[in-house]
Amino acid sequence: MLKFFGMAQIVFKHIAVFAANIIQLFMLCWGMFYLFLVFAAIIVKKHPKKSQKNNKFAVFIIACNEEKVIRFSIDSLKKMNYPKDCFSVYVVADNCTDNTVQIARSMDIEVMEHFVRGGFQSKGRAMKWATEKALALNKYDAICYFDADSLAHPDFLEEINKHLNNGEKVIQGRQLAKNKKDGWLPKILAVGHLLSNIFFQSPKYALGFSGTLHGKGMCFSADMARQFLWDEICLTEDLEMQMRLIAGGIRITWSESAIIYNEEPIKISQHIKRAVRWTRGSLDTARKHLVGLFRAALCKRDIKALEGALYCSNVYGFSVASLTVFLIYYTRDSFNLIVWFYHILPGTEFAIKILTFVPLILYPLAVLISEKAEFDMLAAYFLQPVLGVLRIPVFLAGVFRSSGVWGITDHQSKVSIEDIVSNG
Repeated sequence: MLKFFGMAQIVFKHIAVFAANIIQLFMLCWGMFYLFLVFAAIIVKKHPKKSQKNNKFAVFIIACNEEKVIRFSIDSLKKMNYPKDCFSVYVVADNCTDNTVQIARSMDIEVMEHFVRGGFQSKGRAMKWATEKALALNKYDAICYFDADSLAHPDFLEEINKHLNNGEKVIQGRQLAKNKKDGWLPKILAVGHLLSNIFFQSPKYALGFSGTLHGKGMCFSADMARQFLWDEICLTEDLEMQMRLIAGGIRITWSESAIIYNEEPIKISQHIKRAVRWTRGSLDTARKHLVGLFRAALCKRDIKALEGALYCSNVYGFSVASLTVFLIYYTRDSFNLIVWFYHILPGTEFAIKILTFVPLILYPLAVLISEKAEFDMLAAYFLQPVLGVLRIPVFLAGVFRSSGVWGITDHQSKVSIEDIVSNG
């Protein structure tokens, strides 16, 4: 019996060594890919050509008890610099019990009231219902989606129209924070958006990868909206749709010139609540699509599917990192790839310091300065690790959170589109 357990321990140790090095190799390649994206941000950016046709748009504002902010969203959409007879704004009132409907109608906006009786209430369900009703009219070339806290830049539709005329079918606008002056938390999250746009979205688009859907500032051509209906039960319907599009071979365009502004949480409790819901939804999406994306990447040699799978895998980052640390410690007396790189290859320690210092400190600071960011935004950049402390408890809370409850985020920012555009 002792001999059996001894043999089993040896076999397990060899399996652990193999698994440790495979995971380390995967994480190394994963990190190098995203590091490459950081440096690829210097690539010349693509811009859509001038429009030749004015497409007709249905513009949806998805709202659930948003009486505090709905008028600002409606106002920004009504003031877009696009022929007024070529777009219609609808408020999709999802189970509203406050004055959202009355406010929308007082601003001469058509309201589509959606009620769920005894079933699961979700944004995706309301979006699917409204999309089917709009498509049934057979008068729109494309559909745009906004949240009630969203503001659209006056040129949003004009820029989206250029992409549609270039043959692009699914477009995500550039997202920025509208309330970065409301405290340090919105400032930190605003810096995150800015850096993501510069170092992630922009280089991905320039290199031909698929963009990331954000749930607002999205546009689908009518044929794509018919083919890809929104998931009714996922807590992150935008991420689920993104993975489904990538698996289906559809590239999501990221538009730097089509700008939308969203409200960031001002209280840490709001941020945590939202992050936990996103984690639960991301876990559900990964379980649903991750295997298929890796299969498409391997069998079809689809690098876009591989990038989508890597992005979808981010939700497991904490688990993978914890497993890697455990395996490295358990197999510390055996061969470990990362340890070997660090101790054997000449100049590795210096290279790691340079690769960490340049993209993570100097480069972002240079870009923030070039964007003429205020000093407090520069300070907010260095405060981002504060939110990083929350990742472990947020992940664990997301694991145990129910998928059957949506969880509405309270919006209350009074910022108007004039406040942003006039102030720059």
